[in-house]
Amino acid sequence: MILQTDGTRGGTPGRPVDMRKDELILQAGRTLLLTGGPAALTMEAVARASGVSKATLYRRWPHRDALLEALVLREAQPLLGTLDAVPADAVALAEVLERFLDSMLAFVTQPAYQAYLQAIAALPQPQADLQRIWRLGPQQAIDAVATLLRRHAAAQGRRWPGAARDAETLIGMAMGLELARILYRQPPRQADVRLRQRHVRAVVGRFLDAMPRGGPAVDGGMGRA
Repeated sequence: MILQTDGTRGGTPGRPVDMRKDELILQAGRTLLLTGGPAALTMEAVARASGVSKATLYRRWPHRDALLEALVLREAQPLLGTLDAVPADAVALAEVLERFLDSMLAFVTQPAYQAYLQAIAALPQPQADLQRIWRLGPQQAIDAVATLLRRHAAAQGRRWPGAARDAETLIGMAMGLELARILYRQPPRQADVRLRQRHVRAVVGRFLDAMPRGGPAVDGGMGRA
C-alpha cells in the first residue's frame, strides 16, 4: 500500500477498502494529534479511539509515520489549494495572496489548532515528528507561495529570484504575534473575520507596495542581500 503525496493511499488488490473506516481513523488521529501533539499519536491509541482493530489500521497505513504524514497533508492541502493559480497582474496576485493568508489565519486561530500549539509547547515531542510536520506544513506553505510569486513574475516575462525569502516575509507579516498570543494563552486578534480580512488586505498591500514598479527586479525581490 502506497501513501500518495496528497495524503491518500494507493489501492491494493483484494477486498475493497471501507472508506468509512478510513474516515474514523483519520478523525481519531486528528483529535489525538491536536490535543496531545505528535507524541500522542500512536497506532494503539488511534485504533482504540477509532474503534478499529490494529490489523485494520496497519492494512491502511503500514506504519505510524505514514499516518502522521497523511494527517498533516490532509490539513495542509485545503490551504495550499488556494495557491493553484497563475496571477497575470498585480490585482490577481493580491486576490490570491489575500485568500491564502485569510485561510491560513483562520486555520491557525481555530480553537483546535490553538490547543495543538499549546500541547507541542508543553509536552516533550519527538524531534523527527516536529521536523516532518514543519516540512509538510509551514515549509510547504512557504514553498507554495514562492512558486506563486515566480509564476506571477514569469507571466510578465520576468524572474523573482528572491521569491522564497519574500514568501517567508509575507507569511511572517500576516502572522504577526498570533502564535505568541496563542502560546501565552491570549485571545488571538485574527479570530474575528472582519478584523482578519482587513489585516490581510493591509499586509498584502504593504507587501506589494514594497515591490519595485512593474514587479521584482531581475536580480532580487523585496530587498537585496
